[in-house]
Amino acid sequence: MTDLMRNDLRPLFESARSAHAGLLMQRGLVRWEEGDKPTKQALIKTISNVQADELYFLAFKRWLALSHGEDGFANLSAKIDGRLFIGLALGGTLETGVMTHHTYGVPMIAGSSVKGAVRSYAEQLFAVRDDNGRITYHDGQAVIPENKQAIFDILFGAESDDEASAGYLIWHDAWWIPPTTKDLKLSTGEQNKPFVSEVVTVHHQAYYNDTMKEALDIENPIPNQQLAVQGDFYFCIEGTGNWTAFAKQLLENMLKDQGVGAKGSNGYGYFVMDANLEKTVAKLADTQKPIDTLDPLANIRLQVRLVQSELVKKLSKDSNRFFRDLDLDKQNAEDRKKVVRVVLEEFHDIVETWGNQNSTNAQRAYEFVQNNR
Repeated sequence: MTDLMRNDLRPLFESARSAHAGLLMQRGLVRWEEGDKPTKQALIKTISNVQADELYFLAFKRWLALSHGEDGFANLSAKIDGRLFIGLALGGTLETGVMTHHTYGVPMIAGSSVKGAVRSYAEQLFAVRDDNGRITYHDGQAVIPENKQAIFDILFGAESDDEASAGYLIWHDAWWIPPTTKDLKLSTGEQNKPFVSEVVTVHHQAYYNDTMKEALDIENPIPNQQLAVQGDFYFCIEGTGNWTAFAKQLLENMLKDQGVGAKGSNGYGYFVMDANLEKTVAKLADTQKPIDTLDPLANIRLQVRLVQSELVKKLSKDSNRFFRDLDLDKQNAEDRKKVVRVVLEEFHDIVETWGNQNSTNAQRAYEFVQNNR
């Protein structure tokens, strides 16, 4: 048995209330003995219980404030369809690893990985093909038609010695999206666990380590416990408007059709688009926008935007609580007029549809607006 951690550090490690998952992967194994699978499984279980904390939540919201909906940025929020393996080759005490943010220890997808995956997907789309539909390669690279090469150079950079460049777009790291409650606070439930234990079974170990020339079905399968990633990611591309919009579409298609990370042929690394996730991220971004101190209705405007999907309920059966949350008095006519003024400025077209709905709450909300215009 080999001790891997100093004795003075063990009590601190065992009593820690929070953890940096990246450090656990690199330094979290207390001791090791050949064939000691339970020790490795225990560490994987520990990492799988790590949750994103408030510090990461603040950092994520700060990044949203800088990038979401801003000029020159294209954003995309996507949900992992199953599990994601990203950074397997990093190694560590677990033999394989997961790519994590250096500061916060939360999963991330490096911008270079995103860019490379989208480039690979775009090559499949635009590469020259022979009469049988096979891609034409030259020196290991897919051949791109001359009329499309300039597009590739702008999106992904040029590799020629004379005009080498990194491209005109910035492919930012993809951030793991911390889950939130209805009032947009950090969730501390089971969904706030970025890492998950996964078992990858090797069926042809002798073939992979070159001790057998062919992969035959006579070898015993070897289950291997690994760490994978679950949850959602926020992708961001920076550049000129039309180009970022085009790059975003390629990115979305790549995530759905090709996936990112390792073991894609086994179904890992694929994403699905989720409209509710996009709305939640947009709401979270709105909370970070600076309030115009010269606008006396700025706080009401912010709160009304945040509850857009529940506005009918907020102006009907939950109106008393909504006014209290706004620090306003519902019995005060001026306060009612302030709220209605903002609602009409922000969502006039939506309000007009309430009068034609059969819902009791919609009718009550519509009457409230009409009576306090």
